[in-house]
Order: sequence, then C-alpha cells, then structure tokens
Amino acid sequence: MTKAQPPGPAVTTYGERGADAPRELDAFSFLIGKWEGGGKTTTPDGKVVEFGGVTWIGRYVLDGTIIADEFHATETPDGKPYMGISFRRYDAAKKAWTVEYLNVSHSFLRKQVNASSGSVKVDGKAVVVVSEAPDNNWSREIYCVESHERFTYSIELSNDGGRSWNEAQIEMSFSRTE
Repeated sequence: MTKAQPPGPAVTTYGERGADAPRELDAFSFLIGKWEGGGKTTTPDGKVVEFGGVTWIGRYVLDGTIIADEFHATETPDGKPYMGISFRRYDAAKKAWTVEYLNVSHSFLRKQVNASSGSVKVDGKAVVVVSEAPDNNWSREIYCVESHERFTYSIELSNDGGRSWNEAQIEMSFSRTE
C-alpha cells in the first residue's frame, strides 16, 4: 500500500483560484470548502422524506479555472449511499458556461449546460442553473447563498420544456465546516 501524499506546495485541500480564471467563476466560488447538511425530498409516491448526512465539498481544479464539487450522502431516502461530482467552467471567449454532472453512484454523465443549451444566472444571492433536455424534461437548480457560512439548494423539475415546474423536489440546507 502507498501512503497518502504529505501536504506540500503541490497538494492543497481545496485548490486555488487561478489567476486566469474568468470572474464569472465567482458565481460558484461560495462552494469552495466543506459543507454539511440535509433536507427533504418528495418521493415518486408523493411522500415527503427528510434526510441528513450530506457532505458537499468544493474545489478549484485544472489550474484553478474549474470548480469541481462533490456531493456525498451517507444514506438517501431509498437507504443507499450516493455520490456525484459537478464540473463548472466558464469559457470567456465563448461567453458560455459548461456544467456537467458525473453521477458516480449510477455511472452516468449528465450534460447540464453548454454553449447551446441551458443557462446559469446570478440573481442577487441566488444562482440558478437550468438544464434543458431535448425530451422537454428540464431541471432548475437554485442555490441561495445566505452568507459565507450557509447556503440552501433546491431542484425543480419540468416535463414540458420549462412552461411549468414541479417545485422543490429536493430542498437542502448546508452549513460550512471548513
């Protein structure tokens, strides 16, 4: 077995924002660090189930030009652990976001936003990510940054291309631990 690398100039816990990173990346910089939380979700049969044990960890990666944030749940409402990683990048030349979600638990990659589909908007203390799918099954993620120490997350779903939304399918609150 190999030992973990000791801390040093090449090893950091949360990475560092690159000098060349576009200012738009600041929209998600609140995620940098470690967060703990929980929330509630509506199950397919309409029940509202509360859960805890959720950790969200954000890092600057790839020369500090991308934010990679991990979502870990020790136990989801179906009783299983869960892990996913989002990659958030802003291309200043194209004036476009790329947001992709790697669902580690279920082995798939979801392209949420790119230059031709979806959007990222900052509205005051809220960051809204809309993912548009060709089959009209869209999602809208809302991050409300309450302070440096707290944020909330919710996701809403639409099966008619964003004309109507099933609000608050998942709602979570997080507090910074690092």
